[in-house]
Amino acid sequence: MNRLKLALLGAAAMAVPLVSLASPTVYIPLGSANEILIVDAATDQATGTISGVSNPHGLSITPNGTYLFAGSNTEKIVRRPKMADHAKMSGKPDQPKMQKPAGMSEALHKQHHPQQGSGGMMGEPSQVAGKSEAPDNVCAEEPVQSKMPKPAGMSEAQHKKHHAPKVGGLPPAVGIGCVSLIRVADHKLERRIKVRGMAHHTLVTPDGRYAVSAQTTAGTINLIDLATKKIFRTIHTGPLPNYIAVTRDGKRMYVSNTGNNTVSMIDTKNWIVSRNIIVGKGPEHIVLSPDERFLYTGNARDGTVSVVSLDQNKVVKTYAIGKKPHGIDISPDGKTLFVSAKKDNKLVAIDIKTGKMRTLMLKPAPYHVKVIGDTGKIYVSSRKKPFIWVVDEKKLKVTGKIPVRGTAHQMVVVN
Repeated sequence: MNRLKLALLGAAAMAVPLVSLASPTVYIPLGSANEILIVDAATDQATGTISGVSNPHGLSITPNGTYLFAGSNTEKIVRRPKMADHAKMSGKPDQPKMQKPAGMSEALHKQHHPQQGSGGMMGEPSQVAGKSEAPDNVCAEEPVQSKMPKPAGMSEAQHKKHHAPKVGGLPPAVGIGCVSLIRVADHKLERRIKVRGMAHHTLVTPDGRYAVSAQTTAGTINLIDLATKKIFRTIHTGPLPNYIAVTRDGKRMYVSNTGNNTVSMIDTKNWIVSRNIIVGKGPEHIVLSPDERFLYTGNARDGTVSVVSLDQNKVVKTYAIGKKPHGIDISPDGKTLFVSAKKDNKLVAIDIKTGKMRTLMLKPAPYHVKVIGDTGKIYVSSRKKPFIWVVDEKKLKVTGKIPVRGTAHQMVVVN
């Protein structure tokens, strides 16, 4: 009998850690594929998909694991403003000028940029949620493309350059975007919510009260009250807000503003921007150190990573990474920072203590980077090919690939 009790106690003791050793599940938004891939991190195999999500890019999860919160890179331009280059604006100061491409007639250029609506901000609808001028299909399952057709005789590169937003120049037109709440239990879409601007990266506050999305084209972040499923607050942070991070106590939130080379610190008690910190050029993805003393920003335009001391609220160190840094994440122990250099086709591992760098060549275009909990794995997506590299964190070596449809973006790990 005593032996039986001991055996049962031993088995129970062994059973406890088995729960904690369960492999993480990774949710991966696939952009143009209009779905979210579900991957078992133990086997690096897909176990399912969530469909009916329009062009998902940003993805986060509530602390209790009930909802996924997805931002869509689809944006419907509702109306466009008059441009000073196309018509005289009485009583207005000089406006940013969009140059007519060489070889295009003035008439064709005016036709390409129709003067719709009047007054207001660039492409601003009269209302944001529920009462806007946006058509009902903005949040439809199939993406509503906002791309303006390319004129005949103009190359795709010239067309993109002509419409690209420039710092201090003409801002992008702003339309209506969409964010979605998806139930984790049955993978069903529960609610679509219209927002002003393209919904890029997302986050859920540690208390599970608010879902936050960066509205890149609007220069704002939106807070959605998860109890009411409505927009609670819109905060202007700066041009082209990109990525969001928050401290574990939820008291400070950080937003990278790609358009003016800053990171906004948000006081979440009063929901105001309390400080702007100048970093490198074109900050995109950001990550907090595990001890929350430092914030790291990947700066796409100057090929660096800025190390921001959150005690001093300033950059204290800069790492030269390579061309077009994009994805960034940090090891659970806080000792190693991982950064992808998209244009240089490499993943860089930085020893935080010594500054020493190791490099793994990944071709083509390593994109989003996610450390997969304590598994010792890193997932790195490709911007140009439909797969994710599985990388050994310690050896910095590719151990496998996960095929995907579309392009993998902001990944969520659930332990």
